[in-house]
Amino acid sequence: MDPREFRNALGYFSTGVTVITGKVDDKLIGLTANAFSSLSLDPPLILVCIDKKASSMAAFNKQSPFAVNILQKGQEDECWRFAKRAEDKYEGASYTFSKDGVPILNDNLATLECTVEEVLEGGDHYIVTGRVQSASRNEHLKPLLFFGGKTGHLAE
Repeated sequence: MDPREFRNALGYFSTGVTVITGKVDDKLIGLTANAFSSLSLDPPLILVCIDKKASSMAAFNKQSPFAVNILQKGQEDECWRFAKRAEDKYEGASYTFSKDGVPILNDNLATLECTVEEVLEGGDHYIVTGRVQSASRNEHLKPLLFFGGKTGHLAE
């Protein structure tokens, strides 16, 4: 199996774009992830896959709060801001805090506030399952999509 061809083939699966936000002590963390999925309705669970090399993994301990910010087409800047390695990814970002002190990006398509249920090994990634504590959405916005290494959106 050619790893590059495998990665290229997976890039042809269109996905939505999320930014996963959380905190470690007083340090805010955030990362762009498109390896995200619903897992269960009862109980309400989601999963997100995070590279084992990601420095933000320290935020994902059992019962730690985090948020899934599902991005809308006007949030391309947030997509790329949180995809890059940077000392302060929140510089220039627009956000508020949840009751648990987790940053929530403003103007999301949808937002899921979660607590870590489990962290499982999955090759070169961790599979973080989260129990959804609250969910909100804005039905007037359109999703930001990822395909072939680029962002885009649905035609009007």
